[in-house]
Amino acid sequence: MGWVMQTLSPATDNITHQKPVEEATVRLRLVRREDGPKLALEVQGQLRNLRGTIVLGSGDVDLPIRDTYVSTRHAQISRQANGYLLEDLQSKNGTHLDGVRVERAWLRPGMTLKLGGWRARVVDTRPAAESGEQAGMVGASPAFCNLKRTLQKFARINQPVLVRGETGTGKELAARELHRQSSRSHAPFVAVNCGAIPEGLFESELFGHVRGAFTGAHRNHLGAFARAQGGTLFLDEVAELPVSLQSKLLRVLETRRIAPVGSEREQAADVRVISATHQPIEELLDAGKFREDLYHRLSVLSVELPPLRERGADISLLLAKFAAEFEKELGRGIELTQDAQAAARRDPWPGNIRELRNSLLRAAALSEGPITGTELIPVNRRRSTNNRPVVDPETIAVTRGTFAEMKHNLLTKILAERGSIRRAATYLDVPRSTLGAWLKNCPVPGGS
Repeated sequence: MGWVMQTLSPATDNITHQKPVEEATVRLRLVRREDGPKLALEVQGQLRNLRGTIVLGSGDVDLPIRDTYVSTRHAQISRQANGYLLEDLQSKNGTHLDGVRVERAWLRPGMTLKLGGWRARVVDTRPAAESGEQAGMVGASPAFCNLKRTLQKFARINQPVLVRGETGTGKELAARELHRQSSRSHAPFVAVNCGAIPEGLFESELFGHVRGAFTGAHRNHLGAFARAQGGTLFLDEVAELPVSLQSKLLRVLETRRIAPVGSEREQAADVRVISATHQPIEELLDAGKFREDLYHRLSVLSVELPPLRERGADISLLLAKFAAEFEKELGRGIELTQDAQAAARRDPWPGNIRELRNSLLRAAALSEGPITGTELIPVNRRRSTNNRPVVDPETIAVTRGTFAEMKHNLLTKILAERGSIRRAATYLDVPRSTLGAWLKNCPVPGGS
């Protein structure tokens, strides 16, 4: 594991510097030796072994910073059993992490460190295969860690996977993560949005067509299965597939062979299929709008993505990651006030990660200074969140009572929150029958 602090442009506030802020790249790495891991520091391409602590300041320290507003010994970063710990050394102007003044804090990838007019960003420099954090898949909450472990296990199994979750939870990112960690990672990843294809073009888009197959087919066309040969095909919003095409997709999954439209010759389809939907597919099955045999074929393995409201500990990490992306696009630094961070943590974000990202981009484009909570939270929800106390989304409040009563209240709340016994059982990591027995055997509070 290794971290990097990459120097950003100086802050845009009215600060007078004696000399220009140094442009440097600071990488924190683990150097493995016989006596255990050691911390190393890389500054402008030069690697220096350290003895576990990096002191930052304007004096004779490990990382000198030429800035009038930086104390002689301003802060230090030390390697601990749980990661890298940032500590303020009683500096005059304080040490700020993600716009918040801190005395002690753990460093995480994506965070922004600010000392006076000097700023640095902490990023993870491990290879993508090692870090597991790419393209937005970042987090540290229990819900995210559980998801990450599930994806790692499923990636090694060459079977279809059904990814379920609310809109904006990152279903395609999860599919890409499954592909990246699989034995097919060297081959193509092809994504098809089933909800965006006209019904008459579905078969051609999935299986391809030959020249002259229909009016306007002036040349051969490779379908998604052919383009993904040897790799992964991601069918997003698979519940949008027309019923007439579902039987053909089922046959391809069973025979692993495809025939382009207008051709009598079949060809092998060595493709792993990952599908996704936000719809309640059980209701579609009951209504006859989705084939049950296809559902069972697509959901050999199934994973449900947690909504952002269950990942409160990840919001600061996601904001920092998106801010880093937008800084490159906007050509200037992006800072969030402590009020903005708190507002983001207590907002329900019904649009999940996509809404959080879009809200930050809108606020960054319009703001002329540090982004406030009022600027970050969508207008239609400001009144309902500004005066609401911050509630940890990782906790559940249960009314006091006997053990049996509290257990019943807890299970009932989780069931109501998840919407079904199946989802609640998945969340609790227990068999559905076990949860049903718990609910049956727990007495109803106030009952006889």
